[in-house]
Amino acid sequence: MKILNRYLSQQFLKNFILVSSTLSGIYFLVDFFERLDNFLGAGQSLGLALKYFLLKIPFMMDMMQPISILLAGILTLGLLNHNHELMALKAGGISIKRITAPILTAALVCTIIALSMAQWLLPATEAATDHIWYEKVEHRVPKGIMRNGRIYHRGKQGIYTFIRSSRRRGEFTSFSYTQLSNKDFHFEMMISAARARWRNGIWHFEDGQIKRPDSQGNHLYRVKVFKKLTLSLPDDPRQFFKPFYKAREQSISSLLRQTRNVPDSRGAWLNFNKRLSFIFLGLPLICIGLPILLIIHQRWGQDLTVAIPISCGLAFAAWSWWSAAQAMAGAGYIHPVIASWLMYIIVCPFGLWLLARQDR
Repeated sequence: MKILNRYLSQQFLKNFILVSSTLSGIYFLVDFFERLDNFLGAGQSLGLALKYFLLKIPFMMDMMQPISILLAGILTLGLLNHNHELMALKAGGISIKRITAPILTAALVCTIIALSMAQWLLPATEAATDHIWYEKVEHRVPKGIMRNGRIYHRGKQGIYTFIRSSRRRGEFTSFSYTQLSNKDFHFEMMISAARARWRNGIWHFEDGQIKRPDSQGNHLYRVKVFKKLTLSLPDDPRQFFKPFYKAREQSISSLLRQTRNVPDSRGAWLNFNKRLSFIFLGLPLICIGLPILLIIHQRWGQDLTVAIPISCGLAFAAWSWWSAAQAMAGAGYIHPVIASWLMYIIVCPFGLWLLARQDR
C-alpha cells in the first residue's frame, strides 16, 4: 500500500506541476504583452519590466492553484482509468476511497504549500510588483499606510491617524490630526477625538481635545477639552484609505491580526476569510471533480475527453458561487464566514459521499 500511495501521490504532483506551469505560463504571456507597452511608455527599462514579470510568477501560481488542483486530480484519475490501471486496482479488491485517498492527500499538501506561500513569500513579491507598477509605471505614490490596525495619512499640512470605522459614512474612531507649518515643519496644532465625522467638507469631532503652542513661545501648550467641535481641515478623507492593492501585500497572519485591532472588524474579517478560503478553493473542486469523472466513465464510457470540459465548467461555477458570495458579504447581506465557507460545508461532504457510492 505504501508503494501505491507513493505512486499515486507522485502522479498527482507531476500533473499538478505540469498544469500549474502551463496555466501560469499562459497567464505570464498574456500579462507580458498587455503590460509591456506601459513600461516602455513610462520610460522604464526592459530589465525593470523583466524583474516585474518574474516577481509576478508566485502571484500567477497562486491564482491558478485551485483550478490546477482540480485538473491535476482529473488527469491523475483519468489516466489511471485510460491505462486500465484503475480497473486492475479495483479487481485486486482496492476500493475507490482507498485509491483516491492519496490524491486528496496530495491536493491537501499542495494547498498547505500555497498557504505557506501566502504567509511568507507572496507579501514580499506583491509589495515589490505593486511598487514597480503603481509607483514607477503609473506614478501613483500612496500617502497612507497601516500599522497595527491604525491608518496613517500624510495630508497637505499635517498627519492624520485613525482607526477606520465607516468609509461610506465618513466616520472615524480614535482620530488624531497633527498640523505642521509648511516652512520648517514646526508643530502648530493637534486635535484628538474619540469620534470624528466628515460632512460636506466640514469635520465634526466628539469627546476630544485640541492643543496649540503657547503664543508667548516658551515651549508650553494650550489645551482645550471639548465635547463637540466643528472645524475645517485641508484634506478630503476619501483620500485617506490605503490603495486597494495594498490588501494583497499582507500575510495571512497580518490579516488575522487586523480582525482583533479594529472596532469595526467586519471588513477585516471579510478580507481574512476571503483570502484564506481562496487558498483552499481547490479542495471542494477536486472532491466533486473526481466522482464526476467516475460517473461519466460508468455511464458514457468516456473519461478525459468529457471530464476535463465538465471540470472546467465546474470550476467556473464554483468560482462564480464564491465570487458572488464575497460580493454579497461585502455589501453586508451575509456574514463573511458564511460567504467564504458555506460552499466547503456543502460541496466537500457531497463529493466524498459520491466517491463512497462508487464502491457499491
